[in-house]
Amino acid sequence: MRALPTDFLGAAVTERSNHTQAARQLGGLAIVPAMIASLWIFGPDNGLDLQFLVATTTAAALLWVTGFFDDRHHLPESIRLVSQLLASAIAVYGLGPDFRLLSEFLPYFVERGLLVIALVYFINLTNFMDGLDLMVVSGLGIPLALLAGFSAFGLAALGTGHLAASIAGGFAGFAVFNRPKAKVFLGDSGSLPIGLMSGLAFFMVARDISIWAGLVLPLFFIADATSTLLMRLAAGENIFAAHSKHAYQVAKRAGWSVWQVVLSVGALNLVLGVCALAASQHGPMRIAGILAALIGVALLLYRFRRAA
Repeated sequence: MRALPTDFLGAAVTERSNHTQAARQLGGLAIVPAMIASLWIFGPDNGLDLQFLVATTTAAALLWVTGFFDDRHHLPESIRLVSQLLASAIAVYGLGPDFRLLSEFLPYFVERGLLVIALVYFINLTNFMDGLDLMVVSGLGIPLALLAGFSAFGLAALGTGHLAASIAGGFAGFAVFNRPKAKVFLGDSGSLPIGLMSGLAFFMVARDISIWAGLVLPLFFIADATSTLLMRLAAGENIFAAHSKHAYQVAKRAGWSVWQVVLSVGALNLVLGVCALAASQHGPMRIAGILAALIGVALLLYRFRRAA
């Protein structure tokens, strides 16, 4: 913030904004290199192999640079999409040939293609959800911190936990400057590579524990972004156009304070952590965990949208 000009990567306040004061999109420039450095310094001792580290670093760096230029010059959607597809393909390659989630149901190359598409989607939904002070910290940082905790207790691999802890730790530092009223936002240089790395962490916990755990932990982000996308498609809107129609944005515009929104999301994510553990079991416990997660997310989305 001190090294760069005061107007560098400034986030303008518009009719779609959920912030009321000038802020800067510098978060990604600071914390993404710190996250990657953490992976290289500590990752090899925690089970992250060279292929994963090189591929993840390359993919994240590609999105970091693309996001920076998009923050500065608003790149065409085609360039953004191609860079995301390329980065996702590189990142999935880095998972190694033995990484499988649905080996009983899908051929190898079909599963790989679906992982790339899922990672592109997670990159974008992270970008979509970065629209309010502390939202990514509460909505993504807490699930990743819980995932790191699962690893600490031996429920997930050390490498998975280290990746999650590196991202959650970056969010912890970012939160100091992103708390209301935010001085700094992530910007695309932050949300795009962090979305990629977070998606990889949830893929890895899906392998380590259960695919249900990988889905339940980030379920609020997935549900808000996906439901908003479907609502806009049903209304015939241009889904590539900027908007402010996510459930959490609707609640904020209806009068909820930033703290009410992000604390509600944070509390839900703590519940989802318990649900993820239950969903990783078998039989009735799994069903109960999945149902509780779906009901909890649906109720919060309903409360947010009902506020309008």
